[in-house]
Amino acid sequence: MTLYSITGDEEGYVGCNGGVYGSNGQPPKNLKPDYGLRLLRDGISPDVDQVFTDFRLGSLTVLGLGQYSTMVEMLHAGKVHALSLDFGQAQLDRILLRGNLELSKFIKAQIDVDPATPRTIDFDGEIFFGVRARLGELQKVEKEVFVPLVAQEILDFEEP
Repeated sequence: MTLYSITGDEEGYVGCNGGVYGSNGQPPKNLKPDYGLRLLRDGISPDVDQVFTDFRLGSLTVLGLGQYSTMVEMLHAGKVHALSLDFGQAQLDRILLRGNLELSKFIKAQIDVDPATPRTIDFDGEIFFGVRARLGELQKVEKEVFVPLVAQEILDFEEP
């Protein structure tokens, strides 16, 4: 699978069901550098659209009521980076329309159990979708620093 971004030549995507955030400075061996932080450090403006035609939802993190995130790994500048994508309820609803009915029902049922408590929902399978996103705000969690991409629009591209 290949992701295309309008910011450069980043090709060669590797999907995953999870991932890790980057860290400030030299990352430990088990952490991947953060894609959003890399773009920010490269001078990419938060107003620049990042377009991914073949994104994969392989797990879902509930951040709060109607707020979600997912993570993938992608190759950028010869290194595998962690990419965090944040999105809201309307975008999740559009993503779930692209998945098979059984998987979409499972994800909705898991959210309905507790729609507000932060947690990760793991599941078998993936949902493919296109997304237009922009750099979000710098986040700091314990020793980790990262910049999520924030979905602006879920795009209708054909499944690979």
